[in-house]
Amino acid sequence: MSKHFRVSALALLPLSVFGNLLFTNSTSVEYDRKKNLVSFVGNVEVRYREFVLQADRVSYNTKKQIITAEGNVFLTNYKDIYLHAKRAEYNLKNNHLKLFSVWGQLKEGFFKAKYFETDGKVFLFKNVCGSKCENYEAQVCARDFLYNATDGKGVLHSAILKLEDHPVFYTPYYSFLSKRKSGFLTPTFGFDSYREFIYQQPYYWVIDKHSDMTITADYRSGNMEGLGVEFRKYFSYKTYFETANWYYYDDAYPGKWWKGRSYHKRNRYLLSGSGYIGKLKFGWEYPSDKDFYYDIFFNEEEKHYKSFAKSYIDYQVENKDLILDIRGDYFYNLNTQNRSEDLARLPDIYFYLKPVELRKGIYLDLTSELTDFYRYNKSLWRFRLEPKFKLRKVFGKTPITLYFKPYYVYYSSRRYGNDRNVYGYKLKATGLLYSFDLIRSEDWTLFSTWEWTYTFHPFEEEKTPNFDTFDIFVKENQITLRSLNDLSYKGSQIAEVMFEQPYNFYNGYSLPTDGTPMNGHLLPFKVYYTLNTPEEDIKFNGKLYYDHQLSKIIYHSTGIRWTAIRTLLSSLTLSASYSKGTGYGGETTSEQYSFGAKLKYHHLETSFKNYYDALLEKNTRTSAQIAYAKKCWKLGFYYEREYDKDSGNYRWRVMLLFSLFDNPLRIPIYGGENG
Repeated sequence: MSKHFRVSALALLPLSVFGNLLFTNSTSVEYDRKKNLVSFVGNVEVRYREFVLQADRVSYNTKKQIITAEGNVFLTNYKDIYLHAKRAEYNLKNNHLKLFSVWGQLKEGFFKAKYFETDGKVFLFKNVCGSKCENYEAQVCARDFLYNATDGKGVLHSAILKLEDHPVFYTPYYSFLSKRKSGFLTPTFGFDSYREFIYQQPYYWVIDKHSDMTITADYRSGNMEGLGVEFRKYFSYKTYFETANWYYYDDAYPGKWWKGRSYHKRNRYLLSGSGYIGKLKFGWEYPSDKDFYYDIFFNEEEKHYKSFAKSYIDYQVENKDLILDIRGDYFYNLNTQNRSEDLARLPDIYFYLKPVELRKGIYLDLTSELTDFYRYNKSLWRFRLEPKFKLRKVFGKTPITLYFKPYYVYYSSRRYGNDRNVYGYKLKATGLLYSFDLIRSEDWTLFSTWEWTYTFHPFEEEKTPNFDTFDIFVKENQITLRSLNDLSYKGSQIAEVMFEQPYNFYNGYSLPTDGTPMNGHLLPFKVYYTLNTPEEDIKFNGKLYYDHQLSKIIYHSTGIRWTAIRTLLSSLTLSASYSKGTGYGGETTSEQYSFGAKLKYHHLETSFKNYYDALLEKNTRTSAQIAYAKKCWKLGFYYEREYDKDSGNYRWRVMLLFSLFDNPLRIPIYGGENG
């Protein structure tokens, strides 16, 4: 009697279960007892755990527990795995998967390979090409690629980087570590704005499981060399420490970056670090001179333009009822070489009682702080106590919120000659006049909100040291009417305008543009606006201040962005802005222009931006970029020219831009300085 049977099935076969397997949607079933083989034929779908396997034919060996799929094989978890193959084999005993002539998406990348094998921890690819783009416009191909997910180590043999199917780089061997591994990191090299060659080579050292270090050698042909050491360590999940220290020997004086400066430092350094021990946090920054950040970190904008360096120690306790913060701060002023301009706050003890409900609708919170300000070898103690009561009521349909804040501030300093008590109270009320649609039609909607804010502080301005905003006491009896209006056409916002008009019941205010004391009750009228066309190809934004006493606009700014061309393959965006402020006597206090353009044509991108200061009569910053950009890679040049007030000259540089798989690289290639 034959041991091979063929069973005809309906379009939807009744579910058959083999362990954790679920077979369905086959048109016929074959069973070979001798080979312990069950075969499903025609539009087969196999479900196992979170995976779905589809193929023309699927065979299951009940003894070896191996699934074999052939013909239009598709494997997916409908989340981040979508694979196609000619043939697939899966061993249920050891979770071993083999795919032949495979292509598709795995996690965040795409790949195609002659052979792919994995047990979920180790991944082996043969004759493989991988990319983050589905069209493989940029790809890395290799004879074989082995990746161990346990230690994060990957190795490629005979690897080739291809852009648009053209090989641009080859290496017989390349290894990487998605986790931590000692080795040289990508260097930074090129030319700065003084036409000096720069080469920075970092080395990453994994000391142990919880600590590492980066050592960077920095060579600059303009008579400056340096070394940086960054160390990081986790002692426990509650204790962490890191430090970054740099030293440079600078012999560029009297030329180069020292031009126009009144001092010179041959030995230059930065000592910095931070960390925490439980609730205690600490950090420090101490440069050898005020221009250290500006000169050294030329390629890091956040550090390049720092105005102060900060050191601190901070201990904070917080729960659902209160916050207690004890800290000390030291602010190193990077705008001057005179260290007496630095400011220290030590100690600064801050206590905040979070809002508690005294009775229905009435809340209380409390702020108190004790601070010692230290500057010029002088010390000033300040203690402030500020309870705040909040009451919210609805009168008819109008909600009104009242705030009442009494305060007490004590100053004590024999050196400053201050020993005074300042006390009083502030009252604030806010209310909504109305908030609804003034216009609502099939196409148009105009939504408008009107609210008022009243502030009352009947005490004269105190002659106190001015260290922060808490030292400013201004006599105030003012109401402000504010309106926000939103105009939409067919669901698209085309205008947003906010009006603000303060009225001071006391006489007098300060002119916003130059601080001139003014008489009168009506403060400047302020308007903020944004205007869009329905297609959003033209956008205006700006603001203006109108002073009633001078009967003129004392400040206005406006900007425009116009998308002149927008097609599937190209776009052109033009932008411009202008701002001007005038003082009491009509003199110009500020005046600036900017204009720019950005053009995209197919994959070509160009942009230009310029800023002009009319008071300096200088272009303060100019930048331009041209690049060939695709989704997965980008290559181009960037030009930047800045005005340096210290030397009175312009510094410019050109950088090579290259980006691969969203990893940007800027290489300075040339630069200079001119008047």
